[in-house]
Amino acid sequence: QTREHALLARSLGVSQLLVAVNKMDTVDWSQSRYDDIVKKLGLFLKQAGYKDIDLSYIPCSGLGGENLTKAVSEPKLASWYKGSTLVEQIDKFKAVERPMDKPFRLIISDVFKGLGSGFSVVGRVSSGSVQAGDRVLVQPAGDLAVVKAVTMDDSDNTCGFAGDHVTVVLTGMDMAHVNVGSVLCDPQNPIKSAMRIRARIVIFNLELPITRGFTVVFHYQSITEPAIIKRLNCQLNKNTGEVIKNKPKCLVKNSSAVVEIEFERPVCLEMYKDYKDLGRFMLRQGGHTIAAGLVEEVLKTKSKTEENSTE
Repeated sequence: QTREHALLARSLGVSQLLVAVNKMDTVDWSQSRYDDIVKKLGLFLKQAGYKDIDLSYIPCSGLGGENLTKAVSEPKLASWYKGSTLVEQIDKFKAVERPMDKPFRLIISDVFKGLGSGFSVVGRVSSGSVQAGDRVLVQPAGDLAVVKAVTMDDSDNTCGFAGDHVTVVLTGMDMAHVNVGSVLCDPQNPIKSAMRIRARIVIFNLELPITRGFTVVFHYQSITEPAIIKRLNCQLNKNTGEVIKNKPKCLVKNSSAVVEIEFERPVCLEMYKDYKDLGRFMLRQGGHTIAAGLVEEVLKTKSKTEENSTE
């Protein structure tokens, strides 16, 4: 499971990792055991695409609280470890650049009715900003709403920026039209409601080859949607990205390809070249992650007829 999580993290754009080597007290703070873990896990993480400079390891004990927030006090650990605490190392992470200049996007992770008028949605601002008084478009419903208030960390704010986790109070629309996975966006630059996409995928381990009609579960942001691989466009060289075979009959493990994916319901997403955070996804089947992908193009969006039927 640790291996799968590392692959998922790298595929979803996590470029820095801190490994908490926990329960060191159960091996009597053995340096040789710590070194063995660092060596074995480090080798795999490099194969997953991580560089040494972006990896750090912290020996600790969650149960005893050793080396989490305070300097090492355990004599056996202090005899060989002179590095940072877990929290100190977290504070050393390089700040991620946020797309402040792009149109507003917020993927909704929760919806609830408050005590006052309107209702609240929770999510992370992926790009742009939002403030009280803004008119926003809720996709894929296609409804307009007015932002009544924005709060963060249980304190009232007037606005939220890219990277912030916020609660937004909305008025002027029916709460029944909003679901987890819906998106608040700029009405002048709305997010796409896709029914079919072309994507570049990297396949991990899978038992059966991927063929046309292969069913998967599409994991994206806070949603999971059933989907079908409708077309195998081409197989790619995993290292260079060059096309090595057009219209392959099947795709096997540890390969890379361009495919077309179709959804049963519209999925709000963006192309990777425009919004990196909103252009990544995972494919799962049978409880296992079988591929990671990047959205290259939206081939089909929700029709006008479908839009009108939701009003």
